[in-house]
Amino acid sequence: MSIAQTVQKSIETIPAGTLFSYQELPSYARSPNAVIKAVKRMVDDKRVKRLSKGKFYVPKKGLLGTRKPSDQELVRSVLYKGGKLRGYITGLSLFNQLGLTTQMPRTITVAVNGARQRKDFGTISIKTQSTRVPIEQKEVILLQYLDVLKDIKSIPDADVDFSLVIMRKKVSELSKAQQSRLVALAEEFYSPQTKALVGLLYSNLRLPLSKTLACSLNPTTSYNLNLDEKNWPEAKDWNIR
Repeated sequence: MSIAQTVQKSIETIPAGTLFSYQELPSYARSPNAVIKAVKRMVDDKRVKRLSKGKFYVPKKGLLGTRKPSDQELVRSVLYKGGKLRGYITGLSLFNQLGLTTQMPRTITVAVNGARQRKDFGTISIKTQSTRVPIEQKEVILLQYLDVLKDIKSIPDADVDFSLVIMRKKVSELSKAQQSRLVALAEEFYSPQTKALVGLLYSNLRLPLSKTLACSLNPTTSYNLNLDEKNWPEAKDWNIR
């Protein structure tokens, strides 16, 4: 079977409306040029549509004609590259998902190990922001929680007290291994204010906390978050105001 036939048969198994890239097709690693030519031929024959550079889909026909991939599929195409996770949802979409704000963004922010980009797909826009934190599927929820703490002062329609109460519950529901890993990620990759908030939550929940977290903070630096000290008596131990 020729490479063109292999590519065609592979694409025929992809559900209509699902985005794919060259790298996900068989033989690409061995013969990339032949795979690219085979896909181009299918695009020319209108059996496949090109969404953007290197992104394609099998058109899905509806009552009003050919339909583009769903918003969920568009987001997935940014989250994964060559079938491998490369990013996670953060920003306003994440805050809404966690119940921290009622605002619904039109632009979805994705943290990636790569360059900043912005893509407008018509129904939604997706922008990527660069992160130096290694992204693994099992740690996405931890990175998202840390991102909330990092941006806690800028969450629309929510005060810090309200957001911290929600995050305290989220952290309490993590496994012991996840709670330990969250602290390690905060220590290695996040800002002093984020680390101080992790310390506050863990102290409030009476969770085990390594001494290295407190030692990594400058004892003369304070963090002004306008917290209600009655709700967070441990805040002073972390120089949080």
